[in-house]
Amino acid sequence: MRYFLAEICATISQTVSSPANGRNVTEQPMASNLAVLLNLRRAAEEEAQKAQAEAVAARLRAEEEQQRLDSAAEQARHVLEQATKQRAAATAPAVVADALLRERYRQRLTAAVARAAKGAADHRQGPLELAQAAENAAAARVRLARQERQAIEKLRARQAADQHRKNERRAEDAVGDWVHASQNRRKPRG
Repeated sequence: MRYFLAEICATISQTVSSPANGRNVTEQPMASNLAVLLNLRRAAEEEAQKAQAEAVAARLRAEEEQQRLDSAAEQARHVLEQATKQRAAATAPAVVADALLRERYRQRLTAAVARAAKGAADHRQGPLELAQAAENAAAARVRLARQERQAIEKLRARQAADQHRKNERRAEDAVGDWVHASQNRRKPRG
C-alpha cells in the first residue's frame, strides 16, 4: 500500500512539475500534491473503516456462534445431569441388559457433553480468536490511516498559513513601494 501511494505521488509530482504542461511551477505544485495526497489518505482511511466494519461483523458472527456452541454444551450437560439423577432415583434393573442399556446411554450422553465442550473450546481458540485479532488489526489500520490523514491536513494548514504570511508581506511591501514611489522627489537646486 505504501509503495502504491509513493508511486502515485511520484507520478503526480512529475506531472505537476513538468515544464511540458506549460504551467507556472512556483507554489502550486506542492499544494496540488498535498491535495491529491490528502484525497488518497482519506480514501485509505475510508477503506480501513470499511475493513474494520467487516471485521466487527465477522467477530459478532463468531461470538454468536460461540454463544450457540456454549448453550449446546450447557444443554448437553443438563441432559446428562437429568439422566444421572433419574438413574440414581431409579431402582436397580432386574435384568443385566437393562443395566447395560442405561450405561451405554450415559456413555453416549457423556461423549456428547465432551464433543460439545470441545467444539466450543475449539471455536473459542480458533475462529473467535482470529476474528478478534482481525478486528484489532483493522482498528490499528484505521488509527494509522487517520494519523496519516491528520498529518497531511496539518501540513496543508501550515503551508496555507505560510502562504498567507507571504501574501501579507508582499502586500505590505507593495504598499510601501507605492508610498515610496508616490513621494515627490525634487532634485536639490544647487
